[in-house]
Amino acid sequence: MDKAASTRADVTALFRKSDGLLGKLLASLTPEAADQLSAHATLRDVPTGSIVVENGQVSSEIGYVIEGMLGMVQVVDSLRWHIVGLLVPTDIYGRLFDGPGSYRLEALSPTKLLVFPRAEFEQVLRTHPKIERMFLVHLLDEIDAAREWLLLISGRTVVNRVASFLIILARRARTAAQPRPITLRVPLNRMDLAHYLGARKETLSRAFRELEDKGILRIINSQIFEILDLEALSDASGDDLSIDEP
Repeated sequence: MDKAASTRADVTALFRKSDGLLGKLLASLTPEAADQLSAHATLRDVPTGSIVVENGQVSSEIGYVIEGMLGMVQVVDSLRWHIVGLLVPTDIYGRLFDGPGSYRLEALSPTKLLVFPRAEFEQVLRTHPKIERMFLVHLLDEIDAAREWLLLISGRTVVNRVASFLIILARRARTAAQPRPITLRVPLNRMDLAHYLGARKETLSRAFRELEDKGILRIINSQIFEILDLEALSDASGDDLSIDEP
Protein backbone atom coordinates (compact mmCIF):
# COMPACT_ATOMS: atom_id res chain seq x y z
CA MET A 1 0.00 0.00 0.00
CA ASP A 2 1.47 3.39 -1.01
CA LYS A 3 1.55 6.38 1.33
CA ALA A 4 -1.49 8.09 -0.22
CA ALA A 5 -3.60 4.95 0.05
CA SER A 6 -2.43 4.41 3.62
CA THR A 7 -3.38 7.97 4.56
CA ARG A 8 -6.82 7.57 2.95
CA ALA A 9 -7.35 4.34 4.87
CA ASP A 10 -6.39 6.14 8.10
CA VAL A 11 -8.90 8.91 7.40
CA THR A 12 -11.64 6.37 6.64
CA ALA A 13 -10.92 4.49 9.86
CA LEU A 14 -10.94 7.73 11.82
CA PHE A 15 -14.31 8.72 10.37
CA ARG A 16 -15.78 5.38 11.46
CA LYS A 17 -14.78 5.77 15.09
CA SER A 18 -15.04 9.55 15.53
CA ASP A 19 -16.53 11.05 18.66
CA GLY A 20 -17.03 14.61 19.88
CA LEU A 21 -18.30 17.23 17.45
CA LEU A 22 -16.93 15.36 14.42
CA GLY A 23 -18.88 12.28 15.45
CA LYS A 24 -22.08 14.34 15.73
CA LEU A 25 -21.43 15.83 12.30
CA LEU A 26 -20.91 12.45 10.64
CA ALA A 27 -23.95 10.95 12.35
CA SER A 28 -26.09 13.74 10.89
CA LEU A 29 -24.80 13.47 7.32
CA THR A 30 -26.10 11.24 4.57
CA PRO A 31 -23.59 8.54 3.56
CA GLU A 32 -22.97 10.43 0.33
CA ALA A 33 -22.19 13.69 2.15
CA ALA A 34 -19.94 11.90 4.64
CA ASP A 35 -18.04 10.30 1.76
CA GLN A 36 -17.71 13.71 0.12
CA LEU A 37 -16.26 15.21 3.28
CA SER A 38 -13.97 12.23 3.84
CA ALA A 39 -12.60 12.52 0.31
CA HIS A 40 -11.29 16.00 1.07
CA ALA A 41 -9.91 15.23 4.55
CA THR A 42 -6.23 14.75 5.32
CA LEU A 43 -4.29 13.80 8.43
CA ARG A 44 -1.41 16.01 9.49
CA ASP A 45 1.27 15.47 12.12
CA VAL A 46 2.44 18.79 13.58
CA PRO A 47 5.70 18.96 15.57
CA THR A 48 5.95 20.90 18.82
CA GLY A 49 6.46 24.62 18.20
CA SER A 50 5.02 24.63 14.69
CA ILE A 51 2.62 27.43 13.82
CA VAL A 52 -0.67 26.07 12.48
CA VAL A 53 -2.36 29.42 11.80
CA GLU A 54 -0.53 32.75 12.06
CA ASN A 55 -1.92 35.80 13.83
CA GLY A 56 -4.16 37.75 11.43
CA GLN A 57 -4.24 34.94 8.87
CA VAL A 58 -7.51 33.74 7.37
CA SER A 59 -7.10 29.98 7.60
CA SER A 60 -7.72 28.12 4.34
CA GLU A 61 -8.66 25.02 6.32
CA ILE A 62 -10.82 23.76 9.14
CA GLY A 63 -8.97 21.52 11.59
CA TYR A 64 -10.04 19.00 14.20
CA VAL A 65 -7.61 18.08 16.98
CA ILE A 66 -7.12 14.30 17.19
CA GLU A 67 -4.14 14.14 19.53
CA GLY A 68 -1.94 16.65 21.31
CA MET A 69 -2.58 20.29 22.15
CA LEU A 70 -2.68 23.64 20.37
CA GLY A 71 -2.09 26.93 22.14
CA MET A 72 -3.88 30.13 21.21
CA VAL A 73 -0.95 32.53 21.46
CA GLN A 74 -1.26 36.31 21.55
CA VAL A 75 2.00 37.99 20.60
CA VAL A 76 2.68 41.28 22.37
CA ASP A 77 6.04 42.01 20.74
CA SER A 78 9.15 40.11 19.62
CA LEU A 79 9.97 39.16 23.21
CA ARG A 80 6.57 38.81 24.87
CA TRP A 81 3.66 36.48 24.21
CA HIS A 82 0.78 35.04 26.19
CA ILE A 83 -1.30 31.89 25.87
CA VAL A 84 -4.97 32.92 25.79
CA GLY A 85 -6.50 29.48 25.31
CA LEU A 86 -5.95 25.77 24.67
CA LEU A 87 -7.40 23.50 22.01
CA VAL A 88 -7.32 19.80 22.88
CA PRO A 89 -8.72 16.61 21.29
CA THR A 90 -12.26 17.05 19.87
CA ASP A 91 -11.80 20.84 19.53
CA ILE A 92 -12.10 22.51 16.13
CA TYR A 93 -10.26 25.56 14.82
CA GLY A 94 -10.62 27.66 11.71
CA ARG A 95 -13.30 30.33 12.45
CA LEU A 96 -15.99 29.11 10.06
CA PHE A 97 -17.76 31.85 8.10
CA ASP A 98 -15.53 34.40 9.82
CA GLY A 99 -12.40 36.47 9.26
CA PRO A 100 -8.85 36.26 10.63
CA GLY A 101 -8.09 35.50 14.26
CA SER A 102 -6.34 37.83 16.69
CA TYR A 103 -3.88 35.14 17.84
CA ARG A 104 -1.76 32.43 16.33
CA LEU A 105 -2.32 28.71 16.82
CA GLU A 106 0.84 26.88 17.81
CA ALA A 107 1.45 23.22 18.64
CA LEU A 108 2.41 22.92 22.32
CA SER A 109 3.12 19.21 21.89
CA PRO A 110 3.33 16.74 18.99
CA THR A 111 -0.17 17.07 17.55
CA LYS A 112 -2.27 15.14 15.05
CA LEU A 113 -4.91 17.07 13.12
CA LEU A 114 -7.69 16.07 10.76
CA VAL A 115 -7.83 18.89 8.22
CA PHE A 116 -10.51 19.90 5.71
CA PRO A 117 -10.32 22.58 3.00
CA ARG A 118 -12.45 25.47 4.24
CA ALA A 119 -14.47 25.85 1.03
CA GLU A 120 -15.54 22.20 0.89
CA PHE A 121 -16.32 22.06 4.61
CA GLU A 122 -18.44 25.21 4.53
CA GLN A 123 -20.27 23.96 1.43
CA VAL A 124 -21.27 20.75 3.24
CA LEU A 125 -22.61 22.83 6.12
CA ARG A 126 -24.56 25.16 3.82
CA THR A 127 -26.33 22.24 2.20
CA HIS A 128 -27.25 20.75 5.60
CA PRO A 129 -28.89 23.56 7.66
CA LYS A 130 -29.36 21.38 10.74
CA ILE A 131 -25.64 20.60 10.86
CA GLU A 132 -24.75 24.23 10.15
CA ARG A 133 -26.77 25.33 13.19
CA MET A 134 -25.06 22.68 15.31
CA PHE A 135 -21.65 23.93 14.26
CA LEU A 136 -22.48 27.58 14.80
CA VAL A 137 -23.30 26.65 18.39
CA HIS A 138 -20.27 24.42 18.94
CA LEU A 139 -17.79 26.53 17.00
CA LEU A 140 -17.47 28.77 20.00
CA ASP A 141 -14.71 26.28 20.91
CA GLU A 142 -12.03 28.94 20.56
CA ILE A 143 -14.04 31.49 22.57
CA ASP A 144 -14.75 28.88 25.25
CA ALA A 145 -11.09 27.90 25.30
CA ALA A 146 -10.06 31.51 25.89
CA ARG A 147 -12.60 31.84 28.72
CA GLU A 148 -11.41 28.60 30.31
CA TRP A 149 -7.77 29.69 30.13
CA LEU A 150 -8.55 33.04 31.77
CA LEU A 151 -10.28 31.17 34.60
CA LEU A 152 -7.38 28.74 34.82
CA ILE A 153 -4.59 31.30 35.14
CA SER A 154 -6.65 33.31 37.62
CA GLY A 155 -6.44 30.42 40.10
CA ARG A 156 -5.06 31.67 43.38
CA THR A 157 -2.95 28.58 43.97
CA VAL A 158 -1.13 26.12 41.77
CA VAL A 159 -3.55 23.41 42.96
CA ASN A 160 -6.42 25.56 41.61
CA ARG A 161 -4.66 25.88 38.25
CA VAL A 162 -3.79 22.18 37.97
CA ALA A 163 -7.36 21.18 38.84
CA SER A 164 -8.75 23.66 36.28
CA PHE A 165 -6.40 22.33 33.61
CA LEU A 166 -7.47 18.73 34.26
CA ILE A 167 -11.14 19.75 34.21
CA ILE A 168 -10.63 21.24 30.73
CA LEU A 169 -9.14 17.94 29.52
CA ALA A 170 -11.75 15.82 31.32
CA ARG A 171 -14.65 17.72 29.78
CA ARG A 172 -13.40 16.89 26.26
CA ALA A 173 -12.58 13.29 27.18
CA ARG A 174 -15.97 12.35 28.59
CA THR A 175 -18.42 10.26 26.59
CA ALA A 176 -21.51 8.45 27.78
CA ALA A 177 -19.90 5.08 27.10
CA GLN A 178 -16.60 5.85 28.78
CA PRO A 179 -15.94 3.85 31.95
CA ARG A 180 -14.95 5.54 35.16
CA PRO A 181 -12.47 6.55 36.37
CA ILE A 182 -11.54 8.78 33.43
CA THR A 183 -7.99 8.34 32.21
CA LEU A 184 -6.34 11.53 30.97
CA ARG A 185 -3.09 11.91 29.09
CA VAL A 186 -1.46 15.32 29.44
CA PRO A 187 0.48 15.90 26.19
CA LEU A 188 3.05 18.17 27.85
CA ASN A 189 6.07 17.35 29.97
CA ARG A 190 6.17 18.71 33.52
CA MET A 191 8.60 21.50 32.70
CA ASP A 192 6.44 22.86 29.85
CA LEU A 193 3.23 22.44 31.84
CA ALA A 194 4.76 24.31 34.78
CA HIS A 195 5.73 27.14 32.42
CA TYR A 196 2.23 27.41 30.94
CA LEU A 197 0.57 27.30 34.37
CA GLY A 198 2.90 29.90 35.81
CA ALA A 199 4.49 27.59 38.39
CA ARG A 200 7.80 25.97 39.25
CA LYS A 201 8.19 22.32 38.30
CA GLU A 202 8.58 21.28 41.94
CA THR A 203 5.46 23.23 42.97
CA LEU A 204 3.51 21.62 40.15
CA SER A 205 4.56 18.13 41.30
CA ARG A 206 3.44 18.94 44.85
CA ALA A 207 0.07 20.09 43.54
CA PHE A 208 -0.49 16.78 41.71
CA ARG A 209 0.51 14.86 44.84
CA GLU A 210 -1.88 16.92 46.96
CA LEU A 211 -4.77 16.05 44.63
CA GLU A 212 -3.74 12.40 44.80
CA ASP A 213 -3.53 12.46 48.61
CA LYS A 214 -7.10 13.81 48.71
CA GLY A 215 -8.33 10.87 46.61
CA ILE A 216 -9.23 13.09 43.66
CA LEU A 217 -6.88 11.47 41.16
CA ARG A 218 -4.34 8.71 40.78
CA ILE A 219 -0.94 9.45 39.23
CA ILE A 220 -0.03 6.69 36.76
CA ASN A 221 3.09 8.46 35.50
CA SER A 222 4.17 12.03 34.81
CA GLN A 223 1.70 12.41 31.93
CA ILE A 224 -1.14 9.95 32.63
CA PHE A 225 -3.72 10.38 35.40
CA GLU A 226 -6.93 8.69 36.49
CA ILE A 227 -9.61 11.11 37.66
CA LEU A 228 -11.38 9.41 40.57
CA ASP A 229 -13.69 12.20 41.74
CA LEU A 230 -14.82 14.74 39.13
CA GLU A 231 -16.91 16.76 41.55
CA ALA A 232 -14.03 17.12 43.98
CA LEU A 233 -11.73 18.07 41.09
CA SER A 234 -14.17 20.79 40.08
CA ASP A 235 -14.28 22.04 43.67
CA ALA A 236 -10.48 22.06 43.79
CA SER A 237 -10.34 24.26 40.69
CA GLY A 238 -12.18 27.04 42.52
CA ASP A 239 -13.72 28.10 39.19
CA ASP A 240 -16.92 27.69 37.22
CA LEU A 241 -15.59 24.76 35.19
CA SER A 242 -18.20 22.19 36.08
CA ILE A 243 -18.71 19.12 33.91
CA ASP A 244 -22.18 18.29 32.65
CA GLU A 245 -23.29 14.71 32.13
CA PRO A 246 -22.67 13.62 28.52
